Amino acid sequence: MPRQLEWTRRAVLRLAWVGVIAASALTIEPLVQYLTSKEDRLQSTLVGYSKPLDVNSDWQNTANARVWVKRDSLGVMALVATCTHLGCEVHYHVEKKEWLCPCHGSIYDLEGRPISGPALKALPRVAVELKPDGSLIINTSKQVGMDTRV
Repeated sequence: MPRQLEWTRRAVLRLAWVGVIAASALTIEPLVQYLTSKEDRLQSTLVGYSKPLDVNSDWQNTANARVWVKRDSLGVMALVATCTHLGCEVHYHVEKKEWLCPCHGSIYDLEGRPISGPALKALPRVAVELKPDGSLIINTSKQVGMDTRV
């Protein structure tokens, strides 16, 4: 007759702790890779934009996914669509005239000011230089005030 295993409470808890430690060890490397990834970061601090912008046009996306430009009656402005909460890329919804963060639910108004959610600061506005040919050079490393236009 085969011998039956006897499981004590101590043996079960020890096995559970070994499982928790093993699972933790297996998730550390992918977590570190995710947190240190440069995939979503801007590739260059200077972004060009050469399409025409009409006065009072809606936000226009540049070739770089996180940089958006707009022209109003006061001039041209640019912002980086990176959530000020934890850095997720926010998306502009034309029909709602809002910026929405898919990660934690922050909502920004048309100008990039936070309306609700965990984000407390506005989307970063960045410097814009207007070239004589009408094209724009956007410097994402230089933040400017919300009212700054070119």
